[in-house]
Amino acid sequence: MPQIGPLEILVVLVVALVVFGPSKLPELGRQVGRGYREFRKFQQGIRDDIEDAFRDDEDHHGSDDADDGPRQLEPPPPDRSTPPEPPAADTTS
Repeated sequence: MPQIGPLEILVVLVVALVVFGPSKLPELGRQVGRGYREFRKFQQGIRDDIEDAFRDDEDHHGSDDADDGPRQLEPPPPDRSTPPEPPAADTTS
């Protein structure tokens, strides 16, 4: 990636001065600064959200007693409150 030196910055500033004029250049600089500041705040917010998600995930997994792999759910016990239905009668004689 090419480096931007002082000569390149000076050329850009001279071109901007010629294109926008001396009266509009300060306002343009303020708008660029505000846009850059908003972009940096947005970027930092996204970075913080991602780091919080990883931190929460580590806290959640770190609290397990033993990590034996995925846990399997046990089936619920059968309902013993009602008697089972008798099998259907065989009517094919």
